[in-house]
Amino acid sequence: MWYRHNLYVQDIAIIKKFRNDKYKLTLHKYLRQKGFEVDSDKQKIKNVNDKKLDCNIARARAKIFEYAICNDWDWFVNLTLDARKYDRFNLKGYIKDLTQWLRDYNKKHDLKIKYLFIPEQHQDGAWHIHGLLMGLPERFLSKFKPGRHPQKLIDAGYLNWIDYYKKFGYVSVGRIGNFEAVSKYLTKYVSKDMANNNRELKAHLYYCSNGLKKAEEIERGAMCSDMTPDYENDYVKIKWFSSLEEARSYIR
Repeated sequence: MWYRHNLYVQDIAIIKKFRNDKYKLTLHKYLRQKGFEVDSDKQKIKNVNDKKLDCNIARARAKIFEYAICNDWDWFVNLTLDARKYDRFNLKGYIKDLTQWLRDYNKKHDLKIKYLFIPEQHQDGAWHIHGLLMGLPERFLSKFKPGRHPQKLIDAGYLNWIDYYKKFGYVSVGRIGNFEAVSKYLTKYVSKDMANNNRELKAHLYYCSNGLKKAEEIERGAMCSDMTPDYENDYVKIKWFSSLEEARSYIR
């Protein structure tokens, strides 16, 4: 094992408060301590270790869910690239230009658009993005036109963002109805294949605006009784509660 005694602490339970008074109790079997570094040989081992990759995936899914459910998003978006306008296989270039375009867009229109983006590859290796937006007024969106756009987008009530389309390519924007459902849905895009591909590119598993709201840590300690988790892997046990008192009953 590459765990070091002073780098990781074991069996730490943490309670966090999420949206709508939902509480998550997480038992971390190994929790990285701040302020400690590993030597270069250990780091090399970690970078090629499947367990490390699995841990990265679990952390990314947890953070995506946290950012998704804790913020007041307006729209679920699917962003694609038109090969006539952009290199569909250049993820780093796409992300760099997209985020800069959004910053310029905010300044131009006096907006505060924030985002949470998860990149995904088509079978041919081209990139597209699933994500969430808030701060984009509906006046910047328009209805898809029958006969010109896919009928399934029209039937589902999706909207077109013409400014994005002109710059990058096709896009669909849908109003969010259920925050918890869309938060869980987004985490499904983070797969092992995606993580491997992104690692080869030295790319992130997700991209987000600065200053997004996070879950509030309420308490941490040791478990005083065993729990039946809603989710478990090699690194964590997780259980959700509707009351803080019930979550607290498991730790000391």
